[in-house]
This record gives sequence, structure tokens and C-alpha cells, in this order.
Amino acid sequence: MIFLFFLLSYTIADIDVEAKWSDHELIVESSGLQVGATFEDVQIRKAIENLSKLRLFNFIAIDTSIVGDGIFMRIIVEEAPYLKGVPQFTGNKKIKDGDLLKKIELRAGQILNDKTIFDAHWKILDFYREKNFHETQVSESLSVDSLNKAKLFFTISEGIEPRIGKIIIEGNTAITDKKIKGKMSTREAGFLKSGRLIKEKLDEDIETIAALYKENGFLDVVVHQPVVEVKDNRFIITIEVEENQKYYVGEITFEGNTLYTETELERVMKIHGGDVYNLVHAEESIQNMYTLFADEGYIYCSIVPLENVRDSIIDIDYKINESTPANVKLVTITGNHRTREKVIRREIITIPGQRYRRSDVIRSQREIFNLGFFDDIQIMPGNADSEGNIDIVYDVKEKEGLATVGAGIAYSPQDKATGYVEFSHPNLFGRGQRLYTKFELGGRLTNVQVGFTEPWLFDTRTSAGVDIYYVNRLYEYYTKRDIGFATRVSLPFYLDYTRFSYGFRTERTQILDIARSYTPPETGYSLYDDTIPKWTIANSFSISRDSRDYIFNASSGSYISLGAEFAKKILYANIDYNRYTIDARAYFPIIWKISLMTRISAGVVTSSNEVPIYKRFYAGGIGTDGVRGYPDRSLSPVEDGRVVGGNAVLINNIELKLKLSPGMAFVLFFDAGNTFKSYRDMNLHDLYRGAGAGIRVEVPMIGVMGFDLGYGFDRENPGFEPHFQINPFGMF
Repeated sequence: MIFLFFLLSYTIADIDVEAKWSDHELIVESSGLQVGATFEDVQIRKAIENLSKLRLFNFIAIDTSIVGDGIFMRIIVEEAPYLKGVPQFTGNKKIKDGDLLKKIELRAGQILNDKTIFDAHWKILDFYREKNFHETQVSESLSVDSLNKAKLFFTISEGIEPRIGKIIIEGNTAITDKKIKGKMSTREAGFLKSGRLIKEKLDEDIETIAALYKENGFLDVVVHQPVVEVKDNRFIITIEVEENQKYYVGEITFEGNTLYTETELERVMKIHGGDVYNLVHAEESIQNMYTLFADEGYIYCSIVPLENVRDSIIDIDYKINESTPANVKLVTITGNHRTREKVIRREIITIPGQRYRRSDVIRSQREIFNLGFFDDIQIMPGNADSEGNIDIVYDVKEKEGLATVGAGIAYSPQDKATGYVEFSHPNLFGRGQRLYTKFELGGRLTNVQVGFTEPWLFDTRTSAGVDIYYVNRLYEYYTKRDIGFATRVSLPFYLDYTRFSYGFRTERTQILDIARSYTPPETGYSLYDDTIPKWTIANSFSISRDSRDYIFNASSGSYISLGAEFAKKILYANIDYNRYTIDARAYFPIIWKISLMTRISAGVVTSSNEVPIYKRFYAGGIGTDGVRGYPDRSLSPVEDGRVVGGNAVLINNIELKLKLSPGMAFVLFFDAGNTFKSYRDMNLHDLYRGAGAGIRVEVPMIGVMGFDLGYGFDRENPGFEPHFQINPFGMF
């Protein structure tokens, strides 16, 4: 009978559909079955496959019955519900609902067939595995309403989240466990160490371990994938290392070099014959040679190291193809919307037609950055012509809120609270000119300042400026009033990075409101001498060299300044003194974004008579003569219980700085300093010491705000002293 069924030819007589919600005609059409068509047994399988592709049903079946020579077919489907809202989660305490929703990617209105729910189930489990949870369990349930819309619920038992209990290194003999673990970012749980296992970091650690071995000559090292086990709610990670052969540098030779001698090339090499073969130093050596050639315009130079391995010795022959040097074709500036192109271009030393030198490009970038107008300067090489000459594009990103316009309340330990109104702009009208005006009024300070600086006078590298000021300030036991006018000019000196400056200042000074308890000395200077206004005419000279990478937040380079100011009794002036100062700073990049700054500053002031009290040095607090951890002006010789200033000062500062960005830095500092009655009394053993931490933040429309908390070790009662500072022009 079965044999006859397959021999006879049947026609599909009718197709019926059993479905509650779906369109019957759509189901029949999607199945591929047609009434009147000759029936074949494979059509049932194909019809079920076609309907499954719709992903609308949880169950599909096809029944057939034979009546005469016709086949009657019934398609039976069970529709999957639609998702109503978003899935709901319970039991998840460590992972947020939002993170789970992103992972399973289910949206309202989506069909919830069995496969969709199954996939979501495993995505949740995989997500917990990625987060290193173990024994996590997930169950799901549906609540379907009369309209075939369902709410989906996931119940999660998060299980345990083990911490790293132990990291085992196997096979290492040349490098200790401690050194290997010290390089890893994956750490065992302990004090201030979470011990969390992050797979991506563990994968990176495998590469880090391999790199560590290659830095120590083990070029063939094999670091196997870690084996991670869970024991007693702790991860046990085992990493197996095959160290293999250790290699040393043999003979180093150069071929094809004509621009530089072998001695000159060896000078920039990080590896030398007899050294352990350090892969990092080998790569740095090639990069240093490329830099050397690029500094002379040979940017198309190629350097290929050919290595010959003799047992544990590697001889290296550097094949150098110098090619031809490149010249600068065009210099283009982009991104400047407010700053005039002329202001930027005059800082650039890469000139069209001249030899392309990498050092000139870096120097140009530094000079533009030190204008203080830009957040970023990118150097992008442009098109090259047939002769290899290239364009250079300086793409700048201007700072927002460069100008400072506003009013408010300021605070300093010396002047207490003051109200102020100010307008300042370091890039007036986009010309690079600096204008500064400030009106400040408080119980201890009245301050009016107006200043203007032209950085390129007559389109030369000569800068000039003028300042007018009125300052009435209450000190510890007297008030000092200054009205002054000053001019200044600065021009390049013979040496690179060096400038010579000259300043002229005339000032009217008067001492007011002397405390009744003040007792003048029997001989020498008395404050009462200056209750009648005195005039100063001073000429100042200085030579400074500034090679800092970024003057507003330096990480490398140096700064040194030698200054002298002479005030003589000429014309209407009746105050005389000679003031000499030196300020030297050095910046050393250490690692990542951390740098070290060391500074020493000293000064001496002399007079044919007695130096006026207000021309002397006062150390403590912040500023040029700052020693943090002590109040402003507190480190000074004392007479009758009052600070009277010193005729000599010595300051030493050390700062360790974490420069997160050009506009933010954290510092750790150690300061030591003091003032002395004369330079003969200067003694390193008499310096007051302070240490602490601080932060610098560049705020648009305000400038750089700083806060330091210093601890004074040598105070009468050792303790902390806070220091606030605001610099409107962004100097760190």
C-alpha cells in the first residue's frame, strides 16, 4: 500500500490554515504550497522551513489526508507573542538593567519566539561570564495577554564574583616572579588592590610579559595563554613561560651612509656591541636614526636592519638608503578663526624653499603653542611634488573663552576678600596683543592696573609694553601706597631661546597708617621717613633663556633669568638701591605624563643708605619667593616682633607634576627658603621647609586657578597652610 502511495500522482486539492492571529493567505503564500500543484513529499519539509524563516511561530506542523486523487493539507501554527515594553530583570545587584538591555538587544514590539528568548538567555550568561561571575543562573517567564502581547521577565541568580587569589608563573628562571608581576596590570587581591579579573587586561599582560623578556634578550620567548581556575572562591591564574635562548648584540655595521659618519650614528644608538639584545632599544635606535636624517631633510630615507644570528650572538648590518632631501614647498595654517594668520605665521621657522627639518617643525609647533591661544596644534604633511618637496599644514584649535571679562570676589591670605572688576585679553582683536585692566577694592587692598603689550613691535621680534598702576595695600603694621608708570622692551639676544629685556619705572611711594606700637630704630631706616611721598626712578636689565616645551604647563626644557634693577637719586627721585636676582628652573619628563621640576632662586638688594622696608624680600606663601606651608611674607627677619624683610633671599622648589592635559595638572611639592639680613648671612641650614600637594586647572574666562595645601615643618607649631591663586593669563 505504501509502495502504491509513492507511485501514484496526487494533486494538492485544498490548503487549510489553523492560526489564531496570523493572516491565512500570508501563511499559505509564505509556505510555497499551491492548490492544484502536483504534490511531492519534499514540499512539506520545504514549507516548514519557509515558515520558520518568518520567525513568527513557536510551533509549525502540516497534516495531510488523501481523498481520491487529491491531497488535503492543514497548516497548524502557534504564533509567538509580541514583546510589550522592555524586558524586566530581578536579582541583578551587581550589573545594571541598562547594561543587560544593551546586551540582549530586545526592543518593544519584537517577536518573542523560542529562539529569541533562548539567545537572550545565553547573552545574559555570557555577559556575566565576561564580568567574571561564576555559577550564574538565569530563568525566564512570559506573561501573555489576550492580544498576544507578552511581558518578558528574567530572574537572575548572580552567583559569585571571585577575586584573584594567586598568580603562578611557571618556567621562569631569568626573570623573577616579582618583576613579572610588577609589570602586569592584573594583580592579586590585597591592600588597595581589588583583585578583579578583567580578561582584556589579562590578555594584554601576556603581551607585556613577552615584551619584558624581549627587552632582556629572550627574543624566542613563548608565553602561553593563562589557565584560570576557581578554588575556594578565588581565581588561581597560572602562566607558563618558555624562555628559550638569550641573545646578545654582536658587531654593528652601517652601509650607505654618507651624510653621517658611523661615529655620529653610533652616538644616537641605544644598543651597542656586547649588550644584551633589547628589542625596545633596537627599535628606538632605528627611530633615532630616522630622526637624525629627518632633521636634515632626508625624510624619505630608509633604514633596514639585516640581522645575522650566530648561536646567541646577533650581528646587525644597517642598510641605509638616504634618498634625496626634501624642501618645504608650501606652509599652510588652518583652524584659526579669531587669530590672524600673521600672528601664527611669524612664529613659524619652516620657510618655503628651505630644507625640511623635523626639528624646525617641532620648534615651530612649540612657538605657536607658547602663544597661549590654542588648545592643540597638529602638524599634517601636505602634498609632495615630483621632486619630493612637501607642504606643511599647521592645524590649530583655538581656546574658547580666551578673554576674561567679569566681576566677582577674590581671596588671598594677604589681602583677604576683595571685590574686583576686570577685562583682560591676551590676543586682542586676534593680533596677539595683550591688554589687562583690573579694578580691585577690599578692606586691605585698593588696586587699579592697566597694561598693554605689543609682542611684535614694528613687525620685528621686539616686544614692548606699558603699565600704569595705583596700589594701596595694608600690611601687618603699615599701609603702602604706590602710584607708578612703567615701560618695558624685550628683544632676541645672540643665543637661541634667549632674550634681553630693559625696563624703566617711575614710582611714587608713601607710607600711611603706621601702627602706634611701631618703634623706629635708633639708627637706620624708619617707616616715618617715608610718610612724606618718595619717588623712585629705576632701570632694570635682564637676560633670560627659555627652552620650555610649553611655558604655561612645562614638562621639559629649562628657564634661567638673570636680572638687575638700579634705582638712583637723580632728578626728582630720592630712593636708591641695587637689586640683583637669579631664577633657574629645569624640567625633566619621567614617565607617562609625570615630570619633575627643580628651581633655585636667589636675590640680593643693597643701598648706599638703608634699603627701604618695602624694597626688601619677603618669603613664604606663593609667588616668586613662595615657600608653601607658611603664610605670605612670614619668613623674614624680625625686629621688635615685626617682620621687616630681608636684603637677601634664597628659595628652592621641587615639584613632581602629573600633567593630565595642557589645562590640568596635579603637583606634589617640596619647598625650602628664607630671607636674610644680608647675603653674608645666607645659610642652607636656616631654610624653612614645606611640602604638600596641589592642583592647577585652566578655566575659560578666568585663567588658571590653583590650590596648594602645604605643611610647614619648621613653623613654631608645625601644621598645614592653604594657598589659593588665580592667574588671568594662564601661567602655571
